[in-house]
Amino acid sequence: MKKSIIITILLSLSSLLIKAQDTLKSKAQPDSIIKVIPYGEGRHTGYLYTIGGKLETAEDVKIRLLAYAPSAGEYQKAKNEITWSYVSMGGAAISSGIAIAEFAHHARVNLSNSPTVAYVNGYPSFVYPSPLHETSLAGAYILTGVASALLVATFIHFARAAKHGDKALKLYNQRFE
Repeated sequence: MKKSIIITILLSLSSLLIKAQDTLKSKAQPDSIIKVIPYGEGRHTGYLYTIGGKLETAEDVKIRLLAYAPSAGEYQKAKNEITWSYVSMGGAAISSGIAIAEFAHHARVNLSNSPTVAYVNGYPSFVYPSPLHETSLAGAYILTGVASALLVATFIHFARAAKHGDKALKLYNQRFE
């Protein structure tokens, strides 16, 4: 009985000694606002991030955005939209490639369906192929429409990703204003 009381007291004192009950306070300061500075021209453009006047890496900014719940939600939405834009871009590339193959196949089949000269009843004459061998371009047109729709969806997803990224920065910076 005595041993269990001593063990209980020691455990409760050890938690006080290592401050297990202490909550960490936010070290956020008014100068913790994330500022985005664009640099470069043309193909060589990018962004620099400053926090409190010091340059920070994109990874540090990402960690800060993910640490604050409202901005973390918007950051995840932006990341999701970027993923879907890449999926849409891949779908557009695949469907346009298949549509091009369909158009090429149709052109090749129609070249082989051109009239030929042959002997009919001993006289040379033009022989026209049966219309049953002609192919339709419906599949190629449908795939071209799908590729166009997926390309538009790619731009829409990129625009939404930019909107959510900006909103994540605004939500993070709002608490310091």
